[in-house]
Amino acid sequence: MRTINKSTPSDHALRELTKAPLIALPTLFLFIICLSILAIVDYCVILGMVPLWIGMIINGFTIYFLFSPIHDASHGAFSRIKWINEIPGHIGMIFFGPIAPFNLARFIHMQHHRCTNEKENDPDYFGHKMDIFFPLRWSNFDYFYSKYFFLRASQAMRKRLLPHLVVHFASIIGVLAALIYFGYGLEALMLWILPTRISSFLFVTAFVFLPHEPFQSTAKENEYRATNVRPGAEWLLTPLLTYQNYHLMHHLYPTAPFYRMLKLWKLKHEHHVANDPLIIKTFGLAPIKSDQTKMKNDVSR
Repeated sequence: MRTINKSTPSDHALRELTKAPLIALPTLFLFIICLSILAIVDYCVILGMVPLWIGMIINGFTIYFLFSPIHDASHGAFSRIKWINEIPGHIGMIFFGPIAPFNLARFIHMQHHRCTNEKENDPDYFGHKMDIFFPLRWSNFDYFYSKYFFLRASQAMRKRLLPHLVVHFASIIGVLAALIYFGYGLEALMLWILPTRISSFLFVTAFVFLPHEPFQSTAKENEYRATNVRPGAEWLLTPLLTYQNYHLMHHLYPTAPFYRMLKLWKLKHEHHVANDPLIIKTFGLAPIKSDQTKMKNDVSR
């Protein structure tokens, strides 16, 4: 007699939450808002309405938030229509990481998912250490990503992506040269180049260090202990960290848009807790004691 497997309502809900939408409207709105802020700030600075240094700071934080649409696009989570999905990735990288095209950034990020927390293979490993030089490292993620690409990528991958890198980089240099020629060199430095250093530091903080600390396991050893969740104060941490306080959900369900992370945690809460996930104190770096009963009582649903 054949056994019929019936999917539960939660299974159906899980499929819906992890499926890329036609267009992820919250992500689209965030993308448009970030680009609008950048345009408005640049306009106001050029007209002398806003000081350069304030424009630099605002742009730096704005570019950090712009990374979420880029990140989702790298996983196909912005839209299930491929050419639409690519738009925020290619445009966003002009501001977030101007020396590297979206195709290269996506390749590097996929290596992180495959090799999470591996010292030799994880391209994000440079962001795992806090020492006297960590601000310098965290502010220059693109240096470490480029180094990883040239030293660790296969010859076939370098051959495939290098033309994209050359065209992208040459275009950026051309735009910078034009801005300098027309007398906007300082504005380009303060409103474009230096803000990417601010966004780089914030990106490493929110997407690399906090979500994987204390780096106890690799993904190959235990995917539930290689990345963490940070329950509590969602009203504050969820917008500030763009849902990366539930970064484990992203590693488990990478095709889900970022704004669904908390819903995924709550939907399969008992299943996740049963797998002994790495749960970090809300405003700390220390894990909550690995005790199933304690976690069920302490972790808010």
